[in-house]
Amino acid sequence: MYTYEEYKRMKARPELLEMLTEAEDDVRNGRVAPIEDTFDNLRSILKEKKS
Repeated sequence: MYTYEEYKRMKARPELLEMLTEAEDDVRNGRVAPIEDTFDNLRSILKEKKS
């Protein structure tokens, strides 16, 4: 029998692997952006939410 915490960790593993697989596919297919652009976009979103 598993504890609730063990169950949550086991459930999270396949989800994490799926996200990593999708990210790897994005990199292979050139669907990436410079980190500066990503942070600029996040800052803009946060500023809009504050207003």
